[in-house]
Amino acid sequence: MHVNKALATALALAATSLGLAGCGTSPSTTATPQTTHGKYTIALINGDNIDPYFLTVWHGAYAQAKKLGIKLIEEAPATFNYQSQAPLINDMIAKHVSAIVLSADGTGNVYNQELALAHKDGIPVIIVDETQADMNNNPNALSFITSSNTALAAQAAKETDSLIHGHGIVGVINTSITVTSLLHRYTGFANYLKMHNPGVTVLPQQIAGDSRSVSASLTTDLIESHPNLSAVYAVDSFNGQGAGTAIRGDGKIGKIKLVAIDAEPQEVSLMKEGVIQALIAQQPYKVGSLAVQYAYDALTGHKNLIQRSVEPPGIVVTPQNLNTPAMQKVVYQTWHP
Repeated sequence: MHVNKALATALALAATSLGLAGCGTSPSTTATPQTTHGKYTIALINGDNIDPYFLTVWHGAYAQAKKLGIKLIEEAPATFNYQSQAPLINDMIAKHVSAIVLSADGTGNVYNQELALAHKDGIPVIIVDETQADMNNNPNALSFITSSNTALAAQAAKETDSLIHGHGIVGVINTSITVTSLLHRYTGFANYLKMHNPGVTVLPQQIAGDSRSVSASLTTDLIESHPNLSAVYAVDSFNGQGAGTAIRGDGKIGKIKLVAIDAEPQEVSLMKEGVIQALIAQQPYKVGSLAVQYAYDALTGHKNLIQRSVEPPGIVVTPQNLNTPAMQKVVYQTWHP
């Protein structure tokens, strides 16, 4: 889930989410593309058209649709939440699109009505940004493609452990204590270090509420109250930016290590300044590409190639690999395809 991940508020437009290490599942080989001459139209109901994470999902979906010779329609609300997405879903069903890729922001049964209607009309739906468990294993969605927040957090913990050489005090800046995916980003981090290196002290998480300024203030408080603070772990892009601002402002660049989830442009800029030492990037490009491929597989009689649950692993971005060609599809995009 893009959190980052992600609260259903307007502030979540720039959050980052992804969407996850060794527990990922590798998708099976897909069917050989056929020339369709516009026979199929796939609708991507995205989170929004501002957040680089969602723009990168769009990039991946667009590239795969072009490769397959099918039409892609992208629609997104101004605010990433179920209430804003539901009318768009219903509109695409009314237009009789061939398939829907839904970047869902809602757990439990909130999408039951829309997914049931799509199923009734024979429109396959691929979910991104929510797990199979998040949506109660809804039978009217063919696949769920998103990051494992627990695995993302474990990757962040491993990088943090390495950066502080296995000992020290680590602060955690989170967004919410009520959003399950965000809680997993804390517990996954703390549990990994408890299991692999109990010598590292993980402080109680501080809650910033998706605010860069609050995150910065909380990080400053951690620095002042813990003179021996070794590192800060930020669970998403907003918190990474806020924590980075505080570390820079307090003259602690390089002295206090900063690890954050996602690889949005502001985080990448902080890495280039030396403020952030590691980013755990989700793979939104791959998510978008695979979702369109699965929609195509469903439409062309190859449902056997569709995996029910896919969790692309996080990718560690560091100053050493940031400028390599391999990272170009990992770092999130800022422009519409």
